[in-house]
Amino acid sequence: MRRSFSIFIVVALMLSVVATGYAAKYPIKPVKIIVAFSAGGGTDTAARVMAKFAKKYFPQPFVVVNKPGAGGQIGFEALAFSRKDGYTIGFINTPHVVSHYVSGRAKYKLSDFQPICNVVTDPGVLAVRSDDKRFKTLKDIVAYAKKHPGKLSAATTGPGGDDSIALALFTDEAKIKIKDVPFGGSSKEKAALLGGHVDIGMVNVSQIWSLVNAGKLRMIAVMTKKRLPYLPNIPTFKEFGYAVYSDSSRGIAAPRGIPSHAFKKLSETFTKVMKDPGFIKEAKKIHLLLNFMNAKQFEEYLLTEEKLIRKVYKKHPW
Repeated sequence: MRRSFSIFIVVALMLSVVATGYAAKYPIKPVKIIVAFSAGGGTDTAARVMAKFAKKYFPQPFVVVNKPGAGGQIGFEALAFSRKDGYTIGFINTPHVVSHYVSGRAKYKLSDFQPICNVVTDPGVLAVRSDDKRFKTLKDIVAYAKKHPGKLSAATTGPGGDDSIALALFTDEAKIKIKDVPFGGSSKEKAALLGGHVDIGMVNVSQIWSLVNAGKLRMIAVMTKKRLPYLPNIPTFKEFGYAVYSDSSRGIAAPRGIPSHAFKKLSETFTKVMKDPGFIKEAKKIHLLLNFMNAKQFEEYLLTEEKLIRKVYKKHPW
């Protein structure tokens, strides 16, 4: 009995040494970053710039792998059910990562992800054509919608997306009717607005920044709690009395349950990247609206997003 116990102690110590050695060596191979959208898009661009600057702080390369399809669902599921060894991480996008499982389409749950940090937050904004003289403020849009029920149309990227959710929040708050016209992507959405096929666009700031600067579109109101420092002249929905808050965030997560040493190393690495002056400069050039949240803050944000989306889905299922 005593000999068996001694053997057990020896084996336990050996395993402890092996585990300690493994922790000290992490990472010993490249880490894969799953992007749930096509190459060349906003999330893909953010991932590749992050990977580029992470080389300064991480001893192994990050390799971006695109797994597009089903509005991000395919990539999100691949991430959620990857091996929990610290060698697969990925970007998760709101509201899509939440919308898919709230609607019952996805196999994963929010608890299957272990948030590492948020990278980008792209606020929602209501925009109109610059030559549309009907609408100067949000009050004009509400007044028009009440006078002409159901006549106004709004471009969105489709059910479950932040644009469509924002429109539902706005029409509920203002007690008006505006037709949701989904286009399945921001490019088609912008083209429809510019071509006069819809009256307003429920879009994101980065998507129309260049069109606003070119004098083709006007921002009417942003969907943030306070005015944005880089758009100080654009009022919020809240200023008009409407509690409409919406954005699209892109953050990094791992499958829930990766080793603590791997999580710590990844968190430290991406925190350094987000503070890197070179990264900040390059992000600004390509209009990445950086908004760092650490793991705890990012998880709290995701849980708040889940509550909001469940509320909207109950009334406006997709």
